[in-house]
Amino acid sequence: MQQISSKELMYIDDVLSLQEHMIKCLNDSASRLKDQQLKAMCQNLADRCQNSFNSIVKNLG
Repeated sequence: MQQISSKELMYIDDVLSLQEHMIKCLNDSASRLKDQQLKAMCQNLADRCQNSFNSIVKNLG
């Protein structure tokens, strides 16, 4: 596997931080929404973001 530069690690850290923020926002929105379709959509998007986050972390390890 190719070595990751410090600049690339900074980009990855930014992406992971943004993913975490998006997960928090979507989960918060899902918990506040009354409309079940919108609630389900936000929860689905949060789950997808979490899966993406987990995949990135897994591939770094």
